[in-house]
Amino acid sequence: MNRSSLSVSTSSLNIWWMLPGLGLIGLLTGAVIRSLAISGWATGLSILPAVGTMAFVVSLVLVNWQRLHRWAAHTVSFLLAWVWIVQQVGPLLDERLTSWRDQAAELVIRIIGWVRVLASGGRGEDIVLFVVALAFLSWWLVYATVWAVFRQRRPWLPVIANGTVFLVNYTYVLPKPDTEALVLIACALLLLVYHHVMQRRAAWEAQQINYPDLLPLRAMWAATVVGVVLILLTAFLPSTITSERAAQTWETLRIPFRMARAAWEDAFSTINAPPGAGSISFTARTAPLGGARSPGLDLVMTVRSSRLEYWRAVAFDRYDGSGWVNTTGELARSALGVATAEQARTPLAAGETLPVTDRRARRLITQTITLAQERNDDLLSFGGTPVQFSLPAQVEHLVGRDENGGITPIYDDVSLVTSLTPLSAETTYTVTALVSVADVQSLRNAGTDYPQWVRERYLQLPPDLPARVRAEAARVIAAANAETPYDQAIAIQDYLRRLTYSEDIPPPPSNVDLVDWFLFEQRAGYCDYFASAMVVMLRSVGVPARWVRGYASGDYDPEQGIYLVRENVAHSWPEVYFPGIGWERFEPTAASYTSLPERPLQSAFGEEEEGVAGSFGGTVPDPGRFEELEDDLTASGVNSGAASSTAANNPSAAGSSLLTGWFSVVLVILMGIGLIMLSVRLWLAHELRGLRLSAAAYAEMGWLANIAGLPQHPAETPAEYAQRLAHLFPEHATTIYGIATACVAERYRRGAVTRVPTEDRRQALRRTLTRYAIQTAFQRLWLPLRRGDRVGAGSQPAPTAPVYL
Repeated sequence: MNRSSLSVSTSSLNIWWMLPGLGLIGLLTGAVIRSLAISGWATGLSILPAVGTMAFVVSLVLVNWQRLHRWAAHTVSFLLAWVWIVQQVGPLLDERLTSWRDQAAELVIRIIGWVRVLASGGRGEDIVLFVVALAFLSWWLVYATVWAVFRQRRPWLPVIANGTVFLVNYTYVLPKPDTEALVLIACALLLLVYHHVMQRRAAWEAQQINYPDLLPLRAMWAATVVGVVLILLTAFLPSTITSERAAQTWETLRIPFRMARAAWEDAFSTINAPPGAGSISFTARTAPLGGARSPGLDLVMTVRSSRLEYWRAVAFDRYDGSGWVNTTGELARSALGVATAEQARTPLAAGETLPVTDRRARRLITQTITLAQERNDDLLSFGGTPVQFSLPAQVEHLVGRDENGGITPIYDDVSLVTSLTPLSAETTYTVTALVSVADVQSLRNAGTDYPQWVRERYLQLPPDLPARVRAEAARVIAAANAETPYDQAIAIQDYLRRLTYSEDIPPPPSNVDLVDWFLFEQRAGYCDYFASAMVVMLRSVGVPARWVRGYASGDYDPEQGIYLVRENVAHSWPEVYFPGIGWERFEPTAASYTSLPERPLQSAFGEEEEGVAGSFGGTVPDPGRFEELEDDLTASGVNSGAASSTAANNPSAAGSSLLTGWFSVVLVILMGIGLIMLSVRLWLAHELRGLRLSAAAYAEMGWLANIAGLPQHPAETPAEYAQRLAHLFPEHATTIYGIATACVAERYRRGAVTRVPTEDRRQALRRTLTRYAIQTAFQRLWLPLRRGDRVGAGSQPAPTAPVYL
């Protein structure tokens, strides 16, 4: 066989051996990317599989282009990623941007504005940039994995990177991508085994060591069996934490993930929180309707209030068939001509009054909120209509223009209020709010003379809303003989409360209206669906309503006189607008944690109720008229002009719990390392049993040394390799030389008598190499050396190897 045919044969063989690795990388990164695409964090993540596929193709070309320097390859990859991602994100931008150049310029402008907002301490709110960020992350995962495996030959780093991204996403989303998790675990194990088998195969062939032809396949098969067994074992592990110490340990382990999530929420505050995400943060812009939810039991805050209320966080106005969108900030941004919705918010100093106009049938009270957890979204919660805060805040409200083109702020349409100071755990603030004391008769007599901004925003419905939704709303109202908007709201509320409440529902189908799906197909759901259905049905008959997210009242503690608000009462409900009175809460969700609003049939105060809040106009309430406000402030000991915080924890107990948690973590890690070492030892003994003693001893020595970062170079003879190892481990020089000499003699001197060092001496060398491998493993894992294999002292650099050998 001539040299050219031999080269072609070797190249074909290399490509053949690359195929299993490429398949594993495709499945590994594909599982991660798919879990992100179906997570529901934002609209538009369906582009991620296309981005990952293109990254895979580009990576194969660049990895096999051996003459291309690594930095040149990385630059080419980045440029191609930018070109492809802009092409994919284009449909998410303004439809008037038709060319690639215009779309790229738009993204650059948005990125510059986003960086400026973050640099000034603000929060990013461009959801398109979040999609772009995840697209680049998907591209990088694929490219870095292919590059690390086939050019750097370091599979641990991409496996850890992919696993970290998947674990962060898996921690927060529902439903859990369990299938993708199993694929990820299996492919990660097999990829590590594949890489090691290929390394050993290359070393054995370079050293002309005979090995069974099917040894690589046997190793892969053994790894597959072990992986399947481990995955099956994990399926029988308990799905809930029952031990208090285990729960403390889990909370300790969750700290870095919470920090990572907080950083993401600062950079992209408008990402969607999938149902049951286990966070106390709410999204400010979009809220998709999803599948099952499983909120936690952690305490979010305590509220001291003289009235039972729901604690509002964000109000949404636009329904698109799959969820809700808060367009208030965007409309204000457009009217004011500023760059972001955050810049369009109105600053409100501590103690300053918000000039609301809908005050009829309202009572002024104070609410004192103490946070039990840090709020990453900076949202201030309140019951009723907020008027004053004890913290400096920003109010997101509607901004319109009058007939002369002047700016008209509308403070009766507030979507959210954020704090200008960080909301850390144990922060206390007070809210002066107008709560409803409207009676049934007043609401019935409110009429339908709605302001223009109410008609324009809160009667909106998607043009493709199924006709049977409108028909069902009309049927319910006709059956109840409801004529006024209030009676119509009550009729629809009572109708929906007869449906089944369930938090364990399947993921909703795509390309269908989800209110229609809930009413006619699913017939069961949780608060998001009940509230959405009521708002949509009311709007279909001309009654303005909005979708509100926050918390139900919580559990009342009579001893402390406070409401305990936990994660499991995170709630959404409808609010209906009544002219002159404002927004009124209704409750279509018949769940154990909800409560129907209590309204008297007629006012107990007659005409006097009209003026309860009517004279409120300055920055300080009238002390003679609002004695309740002063009493509550005095009783709570809170200064209305600033936030206060208290430290109620026991430091020694907290330190002890933390120490116990970390001890458990270390113990589990050590047990895992021991199990892995035992499994590897048994596997190695099984694989070497077909070799003669001298060849097996030499292969085992080389395998352990390779793990310790001391591989035998292709141009290095066994004698040279033994000399290098003996120089590093002089106490075992006789054993090392003896193993190498016996192996060479057995291979090249047929019939010669070979003497392998005794088992005791080989065991001592084995222990030394194992200790050395453990000492260097962490350095190789966490502080990887620069690209390229390091050569030993006095040895020559190895020639460039093929793509994977």
